[in-house]
Order: sequence, then structure tokens, then C-alpha cells
Amino acid sequence: MSSVTDTGRTARTRAVAAYRMPDLAISLLPPILSAVLVLAVWEGFVRLNDVPAYLLPAPTLILTVLIERFDLLMRQLGFTAMASALGFVIALVSGIAVGAAISASRIFDRAVYPWLVISHAIPKVVIAPLFLVWFGFGMTSEVLFVVVFTFFPIVVNTVAGLKSADPEMLQLARSMTASPLQSLWKIKIPGALPTIFAGIKISITMAPVGAVIGEFVASNVGLGHVLIQAVGSLETPLAFAAVVVISIFGIAIWYAAEAIERLSIPWHASQRTASTH
Repeated sequence: MSSVTDTGRTARTRAVAAYRMPDLAISLLPPILSAVLVLAVWEGFVRLNDVPAYLLPAPTLILTVLIERFDLLMRQLGFTAMASALGFVIALVSGIAVGAAISASRIFDRAVYPWLVISHAIPKVVIAPLFLVWFGFGMTSEVLFVVVFTFFPIVVNTVAGLKSADPEMLQLARSMTASPLQSLWKIKIPGALPTIFAGIKISITMAPVGAVIGEFVASNVGLGHVLIQAVGSLETPLAFAAVVVISIFGIAIWYAAEAIERLSIPWHASQRTASTH
């Protein structure tokens, strides 16, 4: 009997997989075709107009440089990834803590939140040289610059998620003599996780941007340093190759964050909807 059941389950699994494969192909086909079209037009424009490589390199030349300088790019990506990871972890922990404090205390909210908005409104590129003066040349300035780039979205989404907790559930918890900490852990945080993850996904793709800009002014390693050196010496194909690596890294960490989100909140409606497509 069990073998018949297992056979039935296997058949259903294969049927679902066979049903999803065309959908996957259909969803991937438009971006692939559009990318091929853009690259073909780019390649044709450069070749037909004899555009110098230092102005606009052809995609094939960028690919050649990417292959030839792969070791250099991967080595420098390691420094950028390290600064991105350290800064993001600091922003994540401190951002959730500050967001929880803001949502829990009206006085703290009124005292701190306006300053967060003001600090976020300041152009980040403007303060990069100041970080060099305050914290010196090296990894510390890079990491703190990543924190500046990634902190605000985490705080805002944490506050929004925690404040959107179901008031009836909170009232029920209070009627059952639950402490504020228990209500936070059992009701507010689980309900806020989808919103917090939205902030995490925004911030995690901004982390490499912060690291690269920090490397422009405060480091002699990393993809940002490679980029600024390549532009300065008119090695534009190498600069484009560095941009490609940074972009691929950003896409990869975005999907990593999405995978962690699916594992963390499989019960949420958005994840159940995604799994059916």
C-alpha cells in the first residue's frame, strides 16, 4: 500500500515539475531576449561608429578583459564583500534594535526619529571625505560608510512592521498577563518579519554601493579602488568589467536574502503565493 502511495506522490511531483518548467522558461525568456538585444545593439553601435574603447568599449571587449583580469577582480571583490558584510551586519543589528526602541517608546520615537530622517537626507557622497578625516584611511571608514547606506531602511521597515501588530492579538496577550517582552517576541516580531525582510533586501543591495563609494576615497583595495584607478588611466574596459562584477555580486546577495526570507517565513502569504508560481 505504501509503495502505491509513494508512486502516486512521485507522479504528482513530476506532474507539478513538468507544469512549472514551461512557466519558468516563459518568465526567463523576456529578460534574456532583451539583454541579448541590448548587447547586440551596443556591440553594433560601437563597431559601426568606430567608437574608441576608452569612451565606450564593446561588450565583447569587456568580456575579454573580465576573463583576462578575473583573478584581480575576484581578489578585489573579496575586500569589497568583506566591507559590505561587516557594515551590513552592524546596520542590521543596530537598525533592528533602534527600530524596536522607537516602536516601543513614544518619547524615544519623538527624540530620535527626526534625527534619523535628517541624517538620511544628507547626500552620502558629501560625507565620504569627512569619514576619511574622522576615521582614517582603510577598512574602518569603508565599513562605517556601508552602515550609513544600509541603516535607515532597516530602521524604517522595523518600525513599520512592529507598529502594524494586530491590536486585538496584543490585547489578548495582555489579558493573559503576557509581559511586553513576551508580546514583542511572540506577536510583534513574527508579524513584522515580512516588513523587516523588505528593508533587509533594500539594504543588502545598497551595501556594495556604500563599500565601493567608501573605497573611492578611503582605500587602496577593493573594486571601488579598481574602478577609480581604471577610469583615471582610461582603462575603460576594466572599469566596465568592475561594474559588471559589482552588479553580479549585488544580484547574488539579493537572491540570497530572498532565499533566507523564504526559509524564515514560509507561513507568510507572500511566500505561499511565490511557491505556487
